[in-house]
Amino acid sequence: MHDTNLLKNLFGLLSEGKLDRSKFFSMLARAVVQEMGASRASFWFFQGALQDSLVCESLYDVSDGQWSSGIALSEDDFPDYFAALRELKLVMATDARHQAATAAFNESYLEPLNIYSLLDVTVEVGGSQLGVVRCEQTVGTREWSQADMQYLQQVAAMVGLALKKFG
Repeated sequence: MHDTNLLKNLFGLLSEGKLDRSKFFSMLARAVVQEMGASRASFWFFQGALQDSLVCESLYDVSDGQWSSGIALSEDDFPDYFAALRELKLVMATDARHQAATAAFNESYLEPLNIYSLLDVTVEVGGSQLGVVRCEQTVGTREWSQADMQYLQQVAAMVGLALKKFG
């Protein structure tokens, strides 16, 4: 089971007004990578009138210790992925390059970034899907565990609470 103390501490700092949105998501992405032992962690939020694109707000990559943002994914380009998120509220891809929901990412995302596995959990507030918490593995495939999924669901719930605070 994953330790949630760091999550609680970050949310406490947010609640006390000691972190702004950007710093909160940066610190949370690094905390998720550390706790999960993943290569990358990121937070994506739906955009557009139809909520048909996802834009990355914060991505942390342990390989170079850098953060990035702004990557956009369109439902027109990745319909199977968006359908899986909407229906299952989760995409667990041990072999992301060959799984139906994520294979369309191969040329533009998975192969160029050397990503083999990903685990995505939706962020919901009031029954509406607002975004996605993602973990990625770049050093071969990874069999995501039930504990990994539950931890990421806890992170997603905390992100939902944080979004309420940010307004």
